[in-house]
Amino acid sequence: MADSIPHVLVLGGGSAGYTTVKQLQKHAATVPMRITLVDQNTYYTYLPFLPEVAGGHIAPKDVTFELRRALKKTRVIQGKVTGISSKDKTVSIATAGGDDRTLGYDQLVVALGSVTRTFPTPGLEEHGVGFKTVEEAAYVRAKLLDNIAKAAATRDEDERRRLLTSIFVGGGYTGVEAIGELFDVSQAAIKTYPSLAGEQPRWVLIDALDRVAPEVGPELSKWTLESLRARGIDVRLKTTMPSAEGGVIKLSDGDEFAAGLLVWTAGVKPNPLLDASDLPRGPKGHLAANAKLQVEAEDTHEVVPGVWGLGDVAQVPDLTAEKQPAYYPPNAQNAVRQAVVAADNVVATITGKPLEEYRHPSIGTVASYGVGKGAANIKGVKMTNLLAWLAHRSYHVYAMPTLNRKVRIVIGWITGAVSGRDATSLIKETDPRRNFVEASKS
Repeated sequence: MADSIPHVLVLGGGSAGYTTVKQLQKHAATVPMRITLVDQNTYYTYLPFLPEVAGGHIAPKDVTFELRRALKKTRVIQGKVTGISSKDKTVSIATAGGDDRTLGYDQLVVALGSVTRTFPTPGLEEHGVGFKTVEEAAYVRAKLLDNIAKAAATRDEDERRRLLTSIFVGGGYTGVEAIGELFDVSQAAIKTYPSLAGEQPRWVLIDALDRVAPEVGPELSKWTLESLRARGIDVRLKTTMPSAEGGVIKLSDGDEFAAGLLVWTAGVKPNPLLDASDLPRGPKGHLAANAKLQVEAEDTHEVVPGVWGLGDVAQVPDLTAEKQPAYYPPNAQNAVRQAVVAADNVVATITGKPLEEYRHPSIGTVASYGVGKGAANIKGVKMTNLLAWLAHRSYHVYAMPTLNRKVRIVIGWITGAVSGRDATSLIKETDPRRNFVEASKS
């Protein structure tokens, strides 16, 4: 009977959820199970390539692929999780089609990821944009190029200065990679406008900490800071943004200026969809999980039967660290490796076999700050600029799922290297009905 076949329900189609399902499908040939994946999108996005999307090296669609096509042995439902009851072993969802459903499960894998962490800063909601989705990365690129085109068309010096001023809030891994790419984009685009001859774009990067890109380690973090400043990027540490009202940026150091682009990359937080669950949480809102990736109560360590947590949404202990307690950082490297262990442990639970712990000493970090620029620390070997940049591209094209996307990305790189940067702004793609609406009113 179909009802006797264990139902494995996976929430989230990002790196952790997608890889979990791929691993489960490998076991499904010998261990009967029904697999269902729920995600608000119909596609997977490879987030580490978002800076290259903003830089124009990779087309937005090439960092995504359709989940249904890649996971043919799995039922994929496009919907939003509205409730999780571990007591009843059910998950409530609101589907993209407009109906509500309740799904029962035998094993539940929670891989809902994270969302941008923001603060109630005046003006941020009206003028800021995040950098957590492929749509945001494409928009930031289009907005920057549109600002430059408008700057070339205006005779108002103050307005030109505003349009050529961009600020990133958040100097972590994502912010530094993105601003490095976009700085080069702006330099190249300005050169295509004779009316902007002699103009220089203004880029400001602020962070509340005393360093940038801490993920690459203290030595390379210091090198990264010096490298950014040498390129002309105004990096301000121990600095916050109290206000962005009216598009006027006010910094905690007293500086104030108008900006045409405000990008917020000041951290992430666990997906707030967890708020509608009865699952135990840690002090920062993450799912509390043990080394076997079982969700458990943090104080009593009582395991929630049949529930697993991994990726950005979970707080997973790092038993390989010398100093305890320690937890794995929320990155793709850990998400995909945790996913394999989680899937294997789900199958082990179904078949009555022992569970394994997730133990993964980090192989290092690679970061790209624009073509030929970057920093990398791979198993203690530190690299900068060209070698680091090549290591970044090699690792991530290897890690990118599906052969089709690997090939398209490499072809895109080759095409870009031969033809140069494209400075065309497709800002109207973000509001494609605007012309039609305006025409309807006239």
